[in-house]
Amino acid sequence: MMINKIFGIGLSRTGTTSLAEALNLLGIKTIHFPSDLKTFEELKSGNYRLSILETYQGATDISVAPFYAQLDKIYPNSKFILTVRDPDSWISSVEKHWNLAQRWTGGAYPFIEFIRAAVYGTVQFQEHRFRFVYETHCRNVREHFENRPEDFLMMDICNGDGWEKLCLFLGLSPPDQPFPNRNQASGNRQWAEALDSAAASLQAHFPSGLRFALIGSGKLGINIPEVLPVENRNGIDWGSPSDDQEAIREVEELRGKGVRHLVFFFPFFWWFDYYHDWNRYINLHSHCIARTDQLIILELH
Repeated sequence: MMINKIFGIGLSRTGTTSLAEALNLLGIKTIHFPSDLKTFEELKSGNYRLSILETYQGATDISVAPFYAQLDKIYPNSKFILTVRDPDSWISSVEKHWNLAQRWTGGAYPFIEFIRAAVYGTVQFQEHRFRFVYETHCRNVREHFENRPEDFLMMDICNGDGWEKLCLFLGLSPPDQPFPNRNQASGNRQWAEALDSAAASLQAHFPSGLRFALIGSGKLGINIPEVLPVENRNGIDWGSPSDDQEAIREVEELRGKGVRHLVFFFPFFWWFDYYHDWNRYINLHSHCIARTDQLIILELH
């Protein structure tokens, strides 16, 4: 039987990024933590037939984790993977992640606040509440998929589960490379350092304070000196465009306001894969003046 979709329904900081990368290495196009505007609007309205799944076969993290029962019904013949972790280790990691997210986003990204409230019942870290949610989520997921081993897998990636377990479940051969491990103990520090490096590179490319648009979330530029004006969707962090045409319109609006450079930090490189028509448009109307692992700068023609 053909697999429909694959959902990683573990909570954040349980190896969801590693799982998404592993699925991509297996040839299963997967997005980690989809947070585009269309997904935001669909989830807010209780529509779980997600448009983004027309582009991706898999999705992981809390954008899909709390809705496993609805996704199970809407997408029959799908596979569900619950990533788990030692609760004490998970609590420690989540607390650090929350503090880091507050530093870089400042709570100004509505999708993040919405999905956190949906999953945890709070947008602030509270240890007792988070422990309760973690235990309840894992228990409810296991009960939902009880006696369905062909549809459900539980993985402890942080404790060594990898290709053997995942590929046996999916009926695929493991690739000839190590299983990805993107969120090790130092993951938070590495992520912060990568953002700091991107911000420093951005400052070096715009020493005179040229106008540019920082795509994804304006708050990601918090370490950039204030002399560099940063715009993001007219100054409002409402998430990413709902479709290609909206993304193209936003570029045209920015161009009309005198913005000549688009800047992407690495958490938003997915734009180039997801917005196909926009990607073709941007290739015709801009050229890349800088590209690193953390940063892409496009100059509009």
